[in-house]
Amino acid sequence: MGQIEKQAGVRFFQPRRLGHVNLFVSSYERAAEFYQDIVGLEEVYRQPDNRASFVSNGNTYHDLGLTDVSSHYAQKNQQPGLNHIAFEVENEVDLVKGYNQAVGAGVKFMSTQDHDVAHSLYKLDPEGNAVEVYADVVEDWRTARHGVFEKVKPEWIPGVTNEPLSERLYPNNPPIHVVPSSVFRARRVTHAGFVADDYENLYDYYTELIGLTPYVGDRDSEYCVLRGTVSTEGLSLFRRPAGTPQGMHHVGIEVKDESELDRALKKMSEQGIALEREISHPARRTICILDPDGIRLQFYVNRQWDPSQLKGIDLQEALYLL
Repeated sequence: MGQIEKQAGVRFFQPRRLGHVNLFVSSYERAAEFYQDIVGLEEVYRQPDNRASFVSNGNTYHDLGLTDVSSHYAQKNQQPGLNHIAFEVENEVDLVKGYNQAVGAGVKFMSTQDHDVAHSLYKLDPEGNAVEVYADVVEDWRTARHGVFEKVKPEWIPGVTNEPLSERLYPNNPPIHVVPSSVFRARRVTHAGFVADDYENLYDYYTELIGLTPYVGDRDSEYCVLRGTVSTEGLSLFRRPAGTPQGMHHVGIEVKDESELDRALKKMSEQGIALEREISHPARRTICILDPDGIRLQFYVNRQWDPSQLKGIDLQEALYLL
């Protein structure tokens, strides 16, 4: 973190959970097919003007955003990979309060956005990963976000454009949609794994500024799992092993049970989908594959998912397990 941010000593936000992960992809049309047919998330809306597709199973207004590298949101010579990760807070009042406290402490945000169904703040973490903190402002997101649409987003100034909403408008026990024919049948995107060049600095950023709390590990560990207030994961951080690139290592996707993983392995074999790695551990079982752009997806089922089972894991195994 910057010196002003570090001196602030305030947890500005208290995220509930990881809300979504947005990716840059080489072809958003191809990615939309892959994430429906292979991953098992439905395309819930598409924005041709942004060259983007958004997929979900109902868990939230999108679990994954798939933005083309040729989109106007992409930087020049953008490569496939992380666009941003997003953390959901309780309501807009909390979002605006945290924003005002952060700005008062000298924190600089990249932008604030009105997404119709959510109001959002954007910032880069110390290693250049884009992070969104947002609050839902519409209870039934499907009425506002469905099908194909294009819309110019209005300006949103936190606490000025509108009176912040105190209602908790995030999905509460939503019906989960399944793509029956897909290889995996994703239940939700739950976390991302980041490999850190400066582990301590990234740990401080996500615990002190974003407001996540450790579920396992700490500032001195080889790895840690950081959680929101209603989750047991949200972001896994790893010290960078030699030869491992810095940045996002994987997106974590939960499935219903181990029979779903067995089913997926069989269908992968039938369709010629390569298995990168499978780990069977007392805490969790995982299957890792690469999407068409080489983005790593970790499908998993928890077993005994508690801190006592997650200590002392070899770092190379932890990279594919947590």
